Amino acid sequence: MTALLTAEFRKVTTLRFWWMLGLAPLVVGMFSSAITLPVMRAFTDAFEADPGDANLVATLFGLAVALALVILFAALFGAVNVGTEFRYKTLTTTFLTARGRDGVIGAKLGVTAAFGFFYCLVVEVVSVALLLTFGGEGFAVRGSLFAMLGAALLCATLWALLGGGVSMLTGSSVGSTIALVVWYTLGEMILRSILGGIGLGSVGGILPVSATLGTVANAAAGNEIDWLTLWPTAPLALLVWTAVFVAGGWACTRQRDIT
Repeated sequence: MTALLTAEFRKVTTLRFWWMLGLAPLVVGMFSSAITLPVMRAFTDAFEADPGDANLVATLFGLAVALALVILFAALFGAVNVGTEFRYKTLTTTFLTARGRDGVIGAKLGVTAAFGFFYCLVVEVVSVALLLTFGGEGFAVRGSLFAMLGAALLCATLWALLGGGVSMLTGSSVGSTIALVVWYTLGEMILRSILGGIGLGSVGGILPVSATLGTVANAAAGNEIDWLTLWPTAPLALLVWTAVFVAGGWACTRQRDIT
C-alpha cells in the first residue's frame, strides 16, 4: 500500500494542476478582503465608527470567501485527479501494474483526501495570519474560530473525496468538474428553492452544500443558526453524501471496462 500511495503522490506532484487549484482560492480570498476594505471604511467613516472594525470585517469576509472557495476547489482537485486517469487512459496501466483495483482506488482516494485537507490548511494558516495582522484589537483568537476552521478542514477533505467519487461514477474529469461547479454555485440553491416551495425545505437542508454551510457555521459552541442545518445532522449528512458517491464510484470503477 505504501508503494501505491507513493506512486499516487508522485503522479500529483509531477503535474501543475495541484498547486494551481490550491492557489486560486487563496488569491481570491485576499482580493476579497482588499475589495471589501474600502467599502467598510466608507461605512465606518459615515457612521463615525472605529476604523479598526472595517479591517476586521474585511478580513473576516476574505476568510469566508477563501473557505467557501477552497472547499469547492478541493472537490475540483478530486474530480481532476481521479478523472484524468480515465481521460488519458492511464488507469489501464496503473491497474495492470498493481495486484488489484481496490488498492489503486484506495490509494488514489487517500492521496486525494490528503490534498483536500492540505489545501484548506494552507488557506486557513494564511487567512488567520492576515486576521492577526490586519484585524486590529477587535480580533481575538478564540475557541469558536478554531472549531469553525476545524470543521472547514473536515468539509474540504470530504468534498475532495466526493469530487473523486463523482469522477469515478462518470469516468470524465471535464464533465465532473462542470457538474460540481454548477451544483456548488447554483444547482443546489435552485433545487432547495423548489423543495422549499413544495413544503420540503427540511430536505433541502441536508443537501451537500447546505450541509457544508451548517457544518462550518454551526461548529462553534453557541452558534445555532437555525436556517442552516445544525450539528450533528450537518456533518453526518455531508458524510453520507460523500460515502454514497465514493461507494458508487468505487463499485463502477471495479466493474468498468478500461481497455
